[in-house]
Amino acid sequence: MASNRRRNRNYILATASLLVIVVASIIAAGCMGSTSAPGAVSGLTGVTWSLDSYLDGNGTLVPILPGTEVSARFGDDGRVTGSAGCNGYGGDYRLDGTALSVSSLFQTLKFCTEPEGIMDQEARFMELLGSATGCRIENDRLILTDAEGATTLIFTEKMPVALPGTSWRLANLVDENSTMTPVLSGTNVTLAFDADGRLGGSAGCNRYGAGYTVDGVNLAIEPPIRTEMYCSEPPGLMGQEDRYLALLTEASSYRVERVTADGGRLTLDATISSRTENDRLILTDRNGTEILVFEPVFPTPDLPLAGTDWVLDGYSTGGDAISSVLAGTTITATFSPDGNVTGNAGCNHYGGRYSLDGANLSVSSLFSTLMYCETPGVMEQEAAFLGHLGNVSSYRVEGDRLILADAEGNDLLFFVQAKEVPPAPLTGTAWTLESYSLGGEAVSSVIAGTTITAVFSDGKVTGNAGCNSYGAGYRIDGMNLTIEPPVSTKMYCGEPEGLMEQENRYLNLLTSVAGYRIDGNRLDLLDEGGAALLTFSAGRP
Repeated sequence: MASNRRRNRNYILATASLLVIVVASIIAAGCMGSTSAPGAVSGLTGVTWSLDSYLDGNGTLVPILPGTEVSARFGDDGRVTGSAGCNGYGGDYRLDGTALSVSSLFQTLKFCTEPEGIMDQEARFMELLGSATGCRIENDRLILTDAEGATTLIFTEKMPVALPGTSWRLANLVDENSTMTPVLSGTNVTLAFDADGRLGGSAGCNRYGAGYTVDGVNLAIEPPIRTEMYCSEPPGLMGQEDRYLALLTEASSYRVERVTADGGRLTLDATISSRTENDRLILTDRNGTEILVFEPVFPTPDLPLAGTDWVLDGYSTGGDAISSVLAGTTITATFSPDGNVTGNAGCNHYGGRYSLDGANLSVSSLFSTLMYCETPGVMEQEAAFLGHLGNVSSYRVEGDRLILADAEGNDLLFFVQAKEVPPAPLTGTAWTLESYSLGGEAVSSVIAGTTITAVFSDGKVTGNAGCNSYGAGYRIDGMNLTIEPPVSTKMYCGEPEGLMEQENRYLNLLTSVAGYRIDGNRLDLLDEGGAALLTFSAGRP
């Protein structure tokens, strides 16, 4: 009998010890794991929680207002941040088992009128968050409780929208006075996230690039590298650019919201497969304060390499350094379907051949006119451009941008689609000669310091041949053009050297013209085979 009592006593003690261990395990788990169904969330931190319902003033759990989003994110650094529905907020938290305390709460000071009741809901949420004393996680839900153990806030887990592959345009940024202000009118600041951990875009004047890392909704951006162009218009642009790039490095987290028709804000989760014009990307600092607000830029179909007029936007100067094109200069490239590449290198016209094999691109047989431009840096820029062009090994088109790279995959040249320029009319336009044929494929620029002009009007072309004025009759039949032998004054100019030879060459070429073509502000006078004899640019009549 005593033996049975001892066995019963041992059984009771063992059972009690096991119960103590189980209870202790549950308490130790606290908000760091599920106490119910398998597969629940793993912890309080590293998750964005979206408020589902809250305890109203009558002691009833009610759902949040439709079209609003209230969120909370508990960081490993003891900070809690999120959106209270209208304003961003931040504060400190402490977790001890299942005990949770939130302190030092602060929030931004915006006032929202839609939907009705949003500010009352926000005030109630902040009150309940600040008075929370406990928490638990059940079935992917975070539940906060008050001192009496009553449930006050219920959250569900939200997955953030993935950033890689998205493109955005800046709408607002925080100024030095912590006031959210719109971007300057007429400026375009963009941000695109690549899948390889790089971001970049236009800062308004200069292009920039930086590395970034994402962990959930946590976002870290390295100090950006930008080109070195200076833009004076509109006033304040460079200050805005400096401010924007500085704020990028202060970003600590992000969220993507959809602004509803009634003005409400809905944070999107990863199940949203497409973005709309109402989406917004919001970057916040470590205190949860909104610092940058973007609108979406929807990708455009990739333009074809051949047949598109490209304008150089920047070029590599070694390593990760990229230089903008010098102010006042334009460098272009047009890849024709016939395998020819032509354009302006900033001072001289150039041409060459290209071949394609998938994404592989090679440029050969480059030649250019021989004009010298005295503007500082222009000739060095031209040499760098033509050198890069000759070393191109591959290309890629991203929407309206063309990037040419070398055999090692280093990006060398960055183009954007040229703005469409309506073709200038042949008649009534003041045309200035840029280059002329020397025979075969040889082309010469106009001698520096000389100007040759042509104006077609009322069946007569007139202008200055560099030294003498001239005139000749012409006839047009469709795109066919013939010019009679010109008559000119008889002045002799000894300077600069070669001027009279250039003048004679020009006047003789006029009589060989059989046709013409106009591309924007460029006029080519052609021979019978369609080759360019004389190339002009449009000026003012």
